[in-house]
Amino acid sequence: MRTIKVLIVEDEMIVAKDISYYLEELGCEVCGLLMEGEEVLPFLEKEVPDIILMDIMLKGKLDGVSTVHLIKKHYSIPIIYLTANTDDRSFELAKATQPFAFIEKPFKKKTLRRTVELLIEQITAEQEAEPETILLKDRIFVRENNNSMVKIKLEDILYVEAERAYCQITTVERSCLITSSLSQLEQKLSSPFLMRVHRSYLVNLRQIERIEENQITIGDKRISVSRSYWKDFLNKVNII
Repeated sequence: MRTIKVLIVEDEMIVAKDISYYLEELGCEVCGLLMEGEEVLPFLEKEVPDIILMDIMLKGKLDGVSTVHLIKKHYSIPIIYLTANTDDRSFELAKATQPFAFIEKPFKKKTLRRTVELLIEQITAEQEAEPETILLKDRIFVRENNNSMVKIKLEDILYVEAERAYCQITTVERSCLITSSLSQLEQKLSSPFLMRVHRSYLVNLRQIERIEENQITIGDKRISVSRSYWKDFLNKVNII
């Protein structure tokens, strides 16, 4: 089984690091430590974890429950709440988001381990129960209307642009708007020539016509390459 990725959203860094240490002992990969709810959706655009541990009482404009409501509009990720506030109102508000579990703070190492282990077993069982499928890996089918879907060959994609909860796929011949995050779509587009170069852009390396400092040109579209992707990008293109 692949390594389970866990995102921790906790505004007490000492607590977050303790949790991270215990999770790594379980063999999990802690893919992020965030302190504010406002940071979560931008993070998920880059990487989608298997589990989120969410503190209910976060410092900032968004508390944990409000953050989870926003997450669930776009993603289906199991949530484990961390809370020092056990009053009935807080519990009912959090329960409405249908979390996997609650862990009270200060938490015990054994309680955290058992809760996460149970969730990992559930995730593993669901993965093993999925039937084998044969994929046409060189193409996707995008819904054109309620009754039909149109084929898009991956080699024809010029670039994909994220627009909040949607993605605009631009090809040689057409442009399609689909309901998906860029991270989710990136997982489905199985091609070595399609690469994320920005939090909002996925590009076809074969379609690049010009490379400038931190920018590329595809057709008449100029796209910025983020600093975090620039080194990996240069390693994948043939520069003389």
